[in-house]
Amino acid sequence: MKKTVYLLLLVLALGVASCDHKPKTNATKVDVVLVNKGQISFYDADAQKVTPYEKETDSVINLMFDDNNHLFYTVSKNKDLSLKMLDLNQENPEPKHCADWPTTLDLATDFITGGASGIFMDEAGENVFIYQLDTVAFYNVPLIYNIKSGKVRKAAEDELFNFRYDYPNCNTSHLYTENHLYYYVTPEGKICLNDKVDFLEFFSDEDEYDDLEFNPISLSPDGKSMAYTAAVYWGEGWGYYCVSNLDGSMQTVLKNTDIWDDSPKWLDNGKLVFIDNVPIPESDPEYDLDWRNIRPTISIFDPQKNTISAVSLGDNYAVRPRPMPERKDLQQKNLEGCDMAIFDKGKVTFYNSSTKEFVPFIIDDDSIVNGVLADEYTFYYTVDIAGELYLKQAYLGEYCTPMMLTCWDLSLDDCISETYGKVLPLIWLKAFDRVGINYNFNWDFYDFADIKFYDIMSHKKADGWTEDEDVETDVYDDEYLAYQDDYEHFSYMDGNFYYLNNDHEVCVSDKINFKDFVSDPEYYSEPEFEFRSIDPTRRFAAYATYIEWGDLGHGPLCIASLDGKMQMALKDTDVADLTYGWLSDGSLLYVGAEPRPADDPEYDAEWNNTKPCIMIVKPDGTQEVFSHATEFVVREK
Repeated sequence: MKKTVYLLLLVLALGVASCDHKPKTNATKVDVVLVNKGQISFYDADAQKVTPYEKETDSVINLMFDDNNHLFYTVSKNKDLSLKMLDLNQENPEPKHCADWPTTLDLATDFITGGASGIFMDEAGENVFIYQLDTVAFYNVPLIYNIKSGKVRKAAEDELFNFRYDYPNCNTSHLYTENHLYYYVTPEGKICLNDKVDFLEFFSDEDEYDDLEFNPISLSPDGKSMAYTAAVYWGEGWGYYCVSNLDGSMQTVLKNTDIWDDSPKWLDNGKLVFIDNVPIPESDPEYDLDWRNIRPTISIFDPQKNTISAVSLGDNYAVRPRPMPERKDLQQKNLEGCDMAIFDKGKVTFYNSSTKEFVPFIIDDDSIVNGVLADEYTFYYTVDIAGELYLKQAYLGEYCTPMMLTCWDLSLDDCISETYGKVLPLIWLKAFDRVGINYNFNWDFYDFADIKFYDIMSHKKADGWTEDEDVETDVYDDEYLAYQDDYEHFSYMDGNFYYLNNDHEVCVSDKINFKDFVSDPEYYSEPEFEFRSIDPTRRFAAYATYIEWGDLGHGPLCIASLDGKMQMALKDTDVADLTYGWLSDGSLLYVGAEPRPADDPEYDAEWNNTKPCIMIVKPDGTQEVFSHATEFVVREK
């Protein structure tokens, strides 16, 4: 009996001793959670130590963090899937069963890659999603776990969600691709981030090299290094992750990476976690020269030492979230629906004609020179940085961030009109997906002699118009391209201007006494008319009237209803220097003038008694000051 008790105590003591030697870790110090062959391990970046987590005995197939250091992960047991959670705010967390996924490992696996579906979270952090395979090639049946209720359901066929994405945390408004190189633009100049890399080593085909694109991923926490992709997008595309310090040093291609693997993640110590691929030794039973000679490995890259160290086998990991610095773009009020941009002293204010709201554009500190609203969501604009002009792009949606497109290779002086001392708006050629800027003013014809274009699709610049553009536009005026069909419905007859519709002639100029608008009766000539545009509601037309001639033709801009009942000549306009545009309700905006107050320091009763501003003519014919700026563009309807 005593011997039996002794043996039992010895077994218990050995068991306790063996438990004491099991690897332990403080989960609150975990920086990366690793998965290799279904087994979870914790990585402490400070200690550079990997510790297996042995409390989870099921096979883990995917994982992700929420904002509160809760690790959600899917496990497979007999090919049935369940969602679990670890609270890594606790030193020794226990696995918590959240719910069973109503699917199997086979249905959640892509047969082409052999990889299981990941799990995702919505922007609000309320739901976790997993996709099951519904057809041969697509995951399109999401299952949804609601964190608050703890229930799982299948998404409705037309149900939409805003998933979380890794938006670049770097200032893309100062980065751009030029000649297949990525630049960081500062007020002091340009720094190339990858001119020391021979990309022909990685993209040896000439066509591949010519189509090479670079896209930013993220900045390191200390703001000294950047991760980006170098890729060719043919079909599904292929390429590599790359790293560079922002001073242009340490330019590295992580040559064993794949752009379709999870994007690299920065640790607080400035190192980068990424999925590498390492050779399989020929002695390894899994080695196959043709099909299996590399295996995925989770590695750490140190940009200061330019070294890579393997941490664990596997291709699945999650990095503990850290408080992100406040993103400046989150302070920008939603610009969706804005259809007008007003330029004033290097700044832009957008206007939404539906809500009657002015929205300042506050997320770009550079001096904005001009711009164009290309469509409902895209704003292209030029900025002046250290005397050099750059083209940028901003999307007018909820997530709005400026993005650098190219350097115009022009100075501000190159683009200023010497007649009126201003820069013309950008030109948008919708049919060709190109943005253009005028430069090199010429007094021989009182206009700019040259134009430079940027092609949105090819990311390349071109000087001058192409032959196709000459044919399409007929004249070098974007307005005529937009209203080419309407132009045919207007005609000059018997000293007046007519709107022709179904053989019905409507005079739109006979109620205006144009002699009242001439500056000097000696220079008055009979009116000559030029159609400009019809408003979006198809009720009003704008046309130019020439009643004086010098080096240029002069006269007022006119607006008339298409039935001829309302006719107005806008006395404070001159068609030789004209900026105007329509709002969606049929209101006309134009640069005119308002009386200058007598107490204004610039007031002069004879020469300077008005000041320029943006005026509005409403559909009922009433006029008022719209804005005290003097330059604007309106999106064409």
